[in-house]
Amino acid sequence: MELNPNLFTSATKLVIDNFEGGYYHPQMYRDGRLNPNTKSYNFMRNSGETMFGLDRHAGHSLYYSSPRKSSDVWTNLNYIPTYTYKNNDSKDFWTYLDNVNAKDNWEWNEKGGTGGEKLKVLASKILFPQFEIYVRDNKWSDKAKQIVFSDAKLLFHFIYAIWNGPGFFAKWSKKLNTDVANNLSNAQILQNQLNLRSISASGTDLSAGKMAKLFNNENFSIDIKNLEKKSSFFLPIFLILGGLIYLTTKK
Repeated sequence: MELNPNLFTSATKLVIDNFEGGYYHPQMYRDGRLNPNTKSYNFMRNSGETMFGLDRHAGHSLYYSSPRKSSDVWTNLNYIPTYTYKNNDSKDFWTYLDNVNAKDNWEWNEKGGTGGEKLKVLASKILFPQFEIYVRDNKWSDKAKQIVFSDAKLLFHFIYAIWNGPGFFAKWSKKLNTDVANNLSNAQILQNQLNLRSISASGTDLSAGKMAKLFNNENFSIDIKNLEKKSSFFLPIFLILGGLIYLTTKK
């Protein structure tokens, strides 16, 4: 069973709207646009240029076919123009930010202005192949795919797991496969996933509490059936702001 790309895009836009931050560039750390009196100041100090949690430095291999020339964020900024993009979606995403000179013109956490929706769609297209790789590598059964792809809450959780990293995705997939094999209900599977998310990282619950609150809101929905037919979707009428979680290869 394959996941409909239109469904993935709509669900990913929902993840971005509720859990991901906006724009950051390392220059902001030095020129005062990132307030040194905030938690974000220390949190972002080793980050590369980032939009919607996609880090141009840490997630280099997701966007470029040529290897990264430096592990140092500041040194690598000089090499970015020399790298070859892996696909047009990555090129369009980062070139848009380059063309509007976001690094000089935008404030911290800018969401893209008139180009925000376009950037969210491009981010979704960038992440879709990675999601398929994670699903394949973690050997989801056809039944597991059917359950997740038809359950808005489970789909949201696993799409957000791309940002959390392959180690977490693998851990949660192992539990998913076990629970599906044991014929647990969707509600039980979801609760087990949220429980695992809540204890997965030291000092943070990886937004498990925030996610549970989102899921309990009566306005949360992804119109999966109609998306399969019409590519339409419903967004929630509320917004929950979340911290930036990097797309990295760290476990």
